[in-house]
Amino acid sequence: MNDRPRESSTGRKSRRNWLIVAGAAIGVIGASPAVAIDVPLPTTSSLQAGASPQATATASTKTTAAATAPVTTTSPRVNWSAVLGSRDLRMGLVGSDVKQLQSVLRRRGERITADGSFGRQTRGAVIRTQKKFKMKTTGVVNKTLVRRLGVTIRVPQNTAPAIDTSGGYPLAGPNTAKARYLKVFPVAGKHTYINDFGAGRHQGGHQGNDIMAERVPVRAVVNGTVTRANRVESGLGGIYIWLQDTAGNDFYYAHLTSINAGIEPGVPVTAGQLLGVVGNTGDARYGATHLHFEIRPKGSGPISPYTDLLAVDPEPPASK
Repeated sequence: MNDRPRESSTGRKSRRNWLIVAGAAIGVIGASPAVAIDVPLPTTSSLQAGASPQATATASTKTTAAATAPVTTTSPRVNWSAVLGSRDLRMGLVGSDVKQLQSVLRRRGERITADGSFGRQTRGAVIRTQKKFKMKTTGVVNKTLVRRLGVTIRVPQNTAPAIDTSGGYPLAGPNTAKARYLKVFPVAGKHTYINDFGAGRHQGGHQGNDIMAERVPVRAVVNGTVTRANRVESGLGGIYIWLQDTAGNDFYYAHLTSINAGIEPGVPVTAGQLLGVVGNTGDARYGATHLHFEIRPKGSGPISPYTDLLAVDPEPPASK
């Protein structure tokens, strides 16, 4: 669009002024010793190839623009199904196994964020941990370090245990008969855990085991009755469920993100029935999603669930 001020199409004065301005401009250019041209000159090879100077200049301009364009980098692929120990972890990786690692390191006193992204903060914590174990300080997490941290590493089994079609994940493993209290594994999805019963917590000793998992379903571990179901996030446990079997043993599920419809106090449930979804409510808020799981035999205090969890685990850990 022409933004010059309009002039009358008639009248010699306007034409005379225009000629004066044009002449002055020509005089200035003629007096200039050099004029900078911001167009690349054609190369000898391009002229020999028959390309016109104008075409060569246009191509050079496009090449320059492409060279100066911002370079975009591809972000690391997020693997939210990876289980800690299934791959080596290093700077730049993102996934559930990274978040599980961060949660384990936090429980060991490292002040890092469990966000699932392996950055400088996590690498520093790994190096400090390797120094404590008198390992080579590589900053890379391999299976040896995972085992030193007390984390069980799962391997696929050749057995084909029963499948809960509503959850799509095995109910239990081949060693379920060895369990004293449990009939079904409480988490219906990929998971990992350590024997952290009795570990120090800000509110006292840990009274259960934390099963690290993404937002997957949780199941009734026995035939029994729901005794309590809190759908409002409050207290240390956040959204939680208490379940009791026919022998009077109590089972506690804490930090859920939600409870399924119909799961109310007094409602009977069967082993394997879906109860809710793993989350990070209560004092686990903003941390890694996991299920805090407790066993309390016949109204007594909590006992370690670890042995029973290993027995019913559909993906038993590899030998340490």
